[in-house]
Amino acid sequence: MTLTGGLVEARDTPSRVPGVVRLGLLGAAEGGALGAIGFWAMHRALGDDALITVSYARTLAASGTWGVFPGLTANTQTSPLNAWLLAAGVALAGHPVLVAGLLYCACLAACGWLATVLAARCGVSPVGGWLTVGLVATSPVLVATVGLEACLGAAVLLAVALAATTRRTVATGALVGLAVLTRPDLAVPAGVLALALVLVPGPDGTRRRPAHLAAAAGIAVVIALPSHLWSWFALGDAVPDTTWVRTGDRSGPSIIPAVATWVHLYPAAAIGSIVPVVVAVGCAVWAVRRRDAAVGTEVILLVAAGWAHLLAMQAIHAQGAGWYYGPVVTCSAAAIGLTAAATGPRITVGGLAVVGALALAGLVTSGPLPWTAAPLVANYARTEQYAAVGQELRGLTGGAPVEGPGELGALAYYADVPVLDFLSEPAQTDAVMAARAARGGLRAELMRWSTLHRRPAVPISTPWHLGWGSSGVPRGRVVATWPIDSPNRGADTIVLSMGG
Repeated sequence: MTLTGGLVEARDTPSRVPGVVRLGLLGAAEGGALGAIGFWAMHRALGDDALITVSYARTLAASGTWGVFPGLTANTQTSPLNAWLLAAGVALAGHPVLVAGLLYCACLAACGWLATVLAARCGVSPVGGWLTVGLVATSPVLVATVGLEACLGAAVLLAVALAATTRRTVATGALVGLAVLTRPDLAVPAGVLALALVLVPGPDGTRRRPAHLAAAAGIAVVIALPSHLWSWFALGDAVPDTTWVRTGDRSGPSIIPAVATWVHLYPAAAIGSIVPVVVAVGCAVWAVRRRDAAVGTEVILLVAAGWAHLLAMQAIHAQGAGWYYGPVVTCSAAAIGLTAAATGPRITVGGLAVVGALALAGLVTSGPLPWTAAPLVANYARTEQYAAVGQELRGLTGGAPVEGPGELGALAYYADVPVLDFLSEPAQTDAVMAARAARGGLRAELMRWSTLHRRPAVPISTPWHLGWGSSGVPRGRVVATWPIDSPNRGADTIVLSMGG
């Protein structure tokens, strides 16, 4: 049934596609099971940024503070939606790390379902969804992001692709809005995927008018705008402060050049993450000759969405953090799944078997399980080492705040004292943003507009400092030291000093 001249069209539900419900449930079960394995392997090795997010969620659930620590409001959580979902889970069940694992499994289960239905809607074997979720769940770079929003973003982007392909204007707009709340930069790939709304023909061969795309954009604004308005007036920045702090950073390689660094540090894991992205480009070439069919158009849009995001992040000089690669990996996996599905279920299942065998081989040869370091990690110390430091800080400092060493997440999660950092203390965030704005240009003008309602923060003074032993002479008197190491940096120490 169609609402004549309107923007909403009721179409066949997935249950009317033969076998799609059963295959979709199998895809969801596959995603959930792989998520459980990945979380178990990673639960002792959550990355530093993941534990910042988990700390945000715990603080929000416990005290209502939007920040890393109770009573210290900050605006450095890049993914409001991820933090809200985690906080809701923590409020209901406690155990923040376990809640992060459950959300990770749920997102991968959703990916399995969505990818399976998307394949059916594109007129190819729904089994392609199994291959898609297999590639997403076993990608080393995505496994390393447990606790962050990468898999939530994957689920939202696949949902946008499905809604747009099935020509659901309202759902497409709402999901694009949720993509923006997942991460502001996901507006880029979500916007590209939403083009399927007008490019993919319906069963009768007709295409929707551009007005439907405009309507979807309006709905996306309605969904995302309230959070940004609250952030603008209450937190002093229309976007998360990390929009400015985490980009334009010249202290390391940006997202595309960083790939070479990852390959140098972790050859097997990095190459395993890169191969699907390269294969997907070949899928797009295949799809160009089939662009009149829904599957061809969708494959082209998926590859374009992933690369549009990657190039946009390069343009703003985002550093090569693992979770920034999530959209291109997810979209590439879906493009491969659809392309393989167009050849039939046998080849698709064969591809899934190969992916599973390689993932299992990687798991078996990766060393003792569960891991103490992620497959791709840039942190200076292992999570359990930061935990040991954090658990001793209150006794050593009497509960006073401590200036952090430059990495915050695990210390913030395990310490019972505030650890001050540019991501937790607003005055330090202000200083970094001022340095970015001092470079001038369009970026500085956008930042000035975005921070019109910002109020200066008062710096928190503390005599206690954490630093790296390798950095030279500590500030003040040395109170305690702890040995640390990491796969990418080797051995070092963390030094707690007072005064200076």
